[in-house]
Amino acid sequence: MSKFRIKAIVASKGMTLKQLADKMEITPQTLGGIVNEKNNPNISTLEKIAEALDVPVASLFTDYLAPNPATIICPQCGSRIDIKTATPR
Repeated sequence: MSKFRIKAIVASKGMTLKQLADKMEITPQTLGGIVNEKNNPNISTLEKIAEALDVPVASLFTDYLAPNPATIICPQCGSRIDIKTATPR
């Protein structure tokens, strides 16, 4: 299961979790439950968090930082081509 990066993103934006909760119009306790992975947010809540932080929803997860390797098989010769995508900044 993917872990959230919300604390790190909030810190990089120079915000506090309370400020984020206020911006989202939710209680700090509700946000704390999400950040500490005690509550499972729905996609709508994740979209609100991402919007409040001005980041893509995918960036809220630690998997966002992992390299995303892919392998393509050439249909002509059957050779395997390994592709590594860039890590988001």
